[in-house]
Parts: sequence; C-alpha cells; structure tokens
Amino acid sequence: MSRIANTPFLIKLLNWEYWSTNAFYWPMFIYGPVLAIRARHFCFFTAANPGIKTGGLGVESKYDTIVKVPESYRPRTVLIKNGTAFEEVAKAIEMAQIGFPLIAKPDVGFRGLLVKKIANKDSLRQYLEKYKIDFLVQEYADYPVEVGVLYYRLPDEDTGSITSVTLKEFLHVSGDGQSTVHDLVLKNTRALLQLDRISKHYGHLLNTIPAKGEKIALGTVGNHCKGTRFINGNHLIDEQLIQTFDKISSQIPGFNYGRFDIRCSNMEELKSGKNFKILEINGVCSEPTHIYDPNHISYFGALKAILKHWRLIRKISTANHKLGVPYLPLKTIIRELIHLKAYGKKIEDISRSEE
Repeated sequence: MSRIANTPFLIKLLNWEYWSTNAFYWPMFIYGPVLAIRARHFCFFTAANPGIKTGGLGVESKYDTIVKVPESYRPRTVLIKNGTAFEEVAKAIEMAQIGFPLIAKPDVGFRGLLVKKIANKDSLRQYLEKYKIDFLVQEYADYPVEVGVLYYRLPDEDTGSITSVTLKEFLHVSGDGQSTVHDLVLKNTRALLQLDRISKHYGHLLNTIPAKGEKIALGTVGNHCKGTRFINGNHLIDEQLIQTFDKISSQIPGFNYGRFDIRCSNMEELKSGKNFKILEINGVCSEPTHIYDPNHISYFGALKAILKHWRLIRKISTANHKLGVPYLPLKTIIRELIHLKAYGKKIEDISRSEE
C-alpha cells in the first residue's frame, strides 16, 4: 500500500499544495466579477501599479520592472534581445561587470521556466543558441536565503503593510550513510516528483552515497514547481521589516502592490536593509506564496488568503483611479493575454523538451 501511495499521481492528489492553479483560483470566477462591479470596471486591477505594464499581470518585461528598483538593491542585469550576436552579448556582460556563474532567464516568464544558472561562456552560448527569446542575464546573488515578501501601500499613505513572507527551502536530500542519492530521492515525496529533472541535471550524483547528515542540493531555482519548499514566514513580519520595504517601495515609481523575490544573508539583515538583492518584482499576479505551506494553513485558508489579496488590489486600484490613473480597456487586456498564452505555450514546450 505504501508503494502505491508513493506514486507521483497519488502524491499530487493527496497533497493540495501540488494541485493545479484552477484548484486555487476557482472562487475568483465568482468573486472577480463582484470586485469589478464594485470598481465599476472589468480591468480595475490595471491601475494597481501605474509604473508596471497592466499593473503587473504577468505580461510585463522583467527588465523594465527590475530597472525601476534602485541600483543598490538589485543585481546587475542586462537585457539580451533575441538574435543578438554572442560577441555583443559577451561585451554587454563585461561592461555590466557580470561574472560567472550568472543567471539567465526569459524577459517575460513565470514559474521558473527556463531559468538557468550558467557556469561559463560556452554554456551561455548554448543557452543563447537554443532559446530564441528575449532574456535577461543577471548577476548571481550568492546569498544563502531566498525569501518572498508581499507588500502593499495605498497611494495616499507613506506606510504600507506586509501580508506574506515566504521562506524557500531548495530541494535536497539528506544522506544516511547507506543509501544512494537515487534511493533517497525515491523516499522523499517532494524529490520524487522531480525525478525526471533530477536524473537529467544531477544524474552524476544518483549512484553516490552521501555521508550521514550530508545535504545534497538538487535545485537552485526557488520555484515551487521545481521542488522548492515554501515555508510560511509570516511570524517574521514586524515594524522593522515594514519600514525597510516602505523605504524600498517609495523609491520605485508607480509601485503599490507586489511581491519582492529576494536573496539575502539572513532575515535579520534583510530587516535592517543590509546584504540582500531583489531578484524581481511581481505585480498584481503576485501570490501570497506562504499559502503553499500545508503545515501552517489549510486549503480553504489558502483560498481565503487569495480572495483577501484581490480585495486589496481592488482597494488600491480604485484609490489610484481617483487620483487620475486610468483603467486599461478590456480589449487591450484580452490582446495581451492572448499574446501571453501563445508565448507561455512556447516557453512550456521548450521547457518540457528539456525534461
């Protein structure tokens, strides 16, 4: 029976954190129109962040967004357009003083698809040749802790609030001194779901036997779909953390709501505004990712949190609208979403071929 229960299908079925997006957002098919009626516009959310295209629905350029962040808070980043000769890429990276290893990722992307840690020039050249898209080359923020912080601030207020802090534990297995990495993966439900990817990218480790207590890293991208464990860190929210993000957000034009994805030395230094880098900012498409920690929240609690955050988006958007920020027309959003769907399918097809 335990062998049957340890199949990917049943692991996903019996653990709601792995359920599809629709399983979390079905209430929005009812509540979304209610919010639109209250705001008197179907695309009310587009006014939440005037400085981000569509308010940050996921169609925006990550480069255009990250460069709004003050230089001291962000990694060195360059935008590489599809078709750029490698010699120009190498020159741009050198001028930006970005060394190896570095991070390459699509300029428009989601769920960590095609995000790669690149070790050298040859690997970067291969990435450039394989993926015919615009992408970012970003300085690797070599800090041990990755965290997501969801922050919002009403446009007429100086102080905001933090509603979600998510600590990220990268996928790994711990040795027992006897089992191979492959055996440890089979015993670890989170790692088992990533077996195909692990076999491709960490195949050289599968037959090794780590010492007792030794941690073997099996992922470097902090996305849930890549096996990263999301841990509810809301107990870390305090006035000092809020003040730090008040200071940061006040320097980002047209920003009122979103999640900061960050690498830092530790939470205490992040609270103090030291030793961290903002990898990217997500706007209205941001999730309060602490909801994916089933040890600290129920499935229905997760649904409630999503609805709460969309109420906040409506409140912020209508406040901005009263100050003169326009709502984008429905036809514009439909056009953007159609383009995003086609682009997303392309990215997913490429990513699937990699696994």
